[in-house]
Amino acid sequence: MQTNMNFQTASKSSAIEINKVLKNTYMLLSMTLAFSAVTVGVSMAMNLSHMAALVMMLVAFGLMFVVNKKADSASGIYWIFGFTGLMGASLGPMLNGYAAMPGGPAIIMQALGGTALIFFALSGYALTGRKTSHLWVVF
Repeated sequence: MQTNMNFQTASKSSAIEINKVLKNTYMLLSMTLAFSAVTVGVSMAMNLSHMAALVMMLVAFGLMFVVNKKADSASGIYWIFGFTGLMGASLGPMLNGYAAMPGGPAIIMQALGGTALIFFALSGYALTGRKTSHLWVVF
């Protein structure tokens, strides 16, 4: 199989614009993750049933199509927050089950800490790790 590689260089202003878009993308991702974490906490506090989690997951599945449809409009931001909120809330009953196990809270915190550490490390690398003015595009 032959791989075609096209290399393009970008000007400094283009690289700055790319970094600004990347920074805004990571900011939006972190806000949706924080909102999802809040909805997980609310779901756990309300002690929702597994059936409620299933219903929320199915509604969130439907919202994926709405998010795709509204991706280019201003209302898309609300739909993505609705999607991440429902996905977070649907995790609540499962996390309540793990929290009830011996050592369960430690498992939950280890998963949370590991995910956060990896996310922040990769975000930092993406935002500040490459200080080149060249953009390499491989097709």
